[in-house]
Amino acid sequence: MRKKRGLSYEAKVILIIIAILVLIFAPINILDDILSTENSIKNFYEKNINIYPLYLQITIVLLPFFIFFIVKQIRKNRCSYKEDIIYNLKWKWDWSKDKIVNLQCYCPSCDSEVYYDDTISNYDKFAINKLEFICDNCNKVVASIPNTNSTKRNAANIQNEIQRIINIRVSKM
Repeated sequence: MRKKRGLSYEAKVILIIIAILVLIFAPINILDDILSTENSIKNFYEKNINIYPLYLQITIVLLPFFIFFIVKQIRKNRCSYKEDIIYNLKWKWDWSKDKIVNLQCYCPSCDSEVYYDDTISNYDKFAINKLEFICDNCNKVVASIPNTNSTKRNAANIQNEIQRIINIRVSKM
């Protein structure tokens, strides 16, 4: 069963009509209250704010709007940044607040999803850990990333790289 939220349209219209009738016929001096509030605001302005230059008053009033606009632009730019080519692979992800979620890697040539193979290469008696990303469509190794830190997952490395790119973009603004 669906719950109703708030009042129906008809109930809202009836309440508005009753409120208008009360304001018209009630012995309330609303105009006097508004005028006294206006006078107290003018007195406060003359006493405390008018001592500062006009450009400073305008700056203080507009500064919160300016900061709000900048924060919105930074958030919008961060949320629109959802794919990039890192380590010769196409990476796509989504945002959940400030965290990267659903990080996936794709082949840069055919745009199909790739899988990785965690291999250890022996080169002149040196064990080299690496991750090879293999594309089923192209039947080849698309990229190979050295993985020296086996305790840290590769997705965390890519997320750190994405955060680094974002920090560079924000610092250029």
